[in-house]
Amino acid sequence: MKRKYRNKVAILLVIAVFSTTGCGKEQIQNIENINNDGKTEKTIQNNEEEIIKVDFNQKFLNISGKSAEETVEEIKNGGNCLDIYENEDGTVTVEINKEQQEYWMDSRGTMMEELQEQLQEYGQNYRLEHNDSFTEVNAYYNLKLPADKAIVYVMYAEFLCASYQLFSGAATNDWRVAINIYNSDTGKLVKSGSSDEDFGYEDSDWEASK
Repeated sequence: MKRKYRNKVAILLVIAVFSTTGCGKEQIQNIENINNDGKTEKTIQNNEEEIIKVDFNQKFLNISGKSAEETVEEIKNGGNCLDIYENEDGTVTVEINKEQQEYWMDSRGTMMEELQEQLQEYGQNYRLEHNDSFTEVNAYYNLKLPADKAIVYVMYAEFLCASYQLFSGAATNDWRVAINIYNSDTGKLVKSGSSDEDFGYEDSDWEASK
């Protein structure tokens, strides 16, 4: 039986994704472009505070399980930003300052730790790991974990890694997360994949990892 990690139907995430104070757009004067290479766009505020623009493309919104409208509403009401809005092409732009950027990056690591703790409630050897650049996720579990729960944990870890990359300055279309599933009983690799493609595994993959 094939178990896939792509689902067009929005899923409920196990932890609240966005939190803290609401967005507040400050008046901007003397706007100046200082980055036109397709990466993070920055402008200068009247108090010389740097404004960083982070764009969420459709691929990112898909793994978040939320629409553009839902994302805007959620971050606007409870996110840590200066402004957020939906663009004509269906993407979402978040405007933040340097302090808020640090918050978003730090919170991704905290949420990964919380996700790991929740996963371990299902099995002592279950765990989620990521590298320092948040470009790789290693998930350890076995077939005792129901497939629908496994999907939530892996997709949410992928989402947190992708959002870390975007808030740290990755270009809109340049983020990528490698995903490795391991058999927690043996430590052997079950299947590898990435956010660039539909990812799933067969029962035969688990048999080979025993």
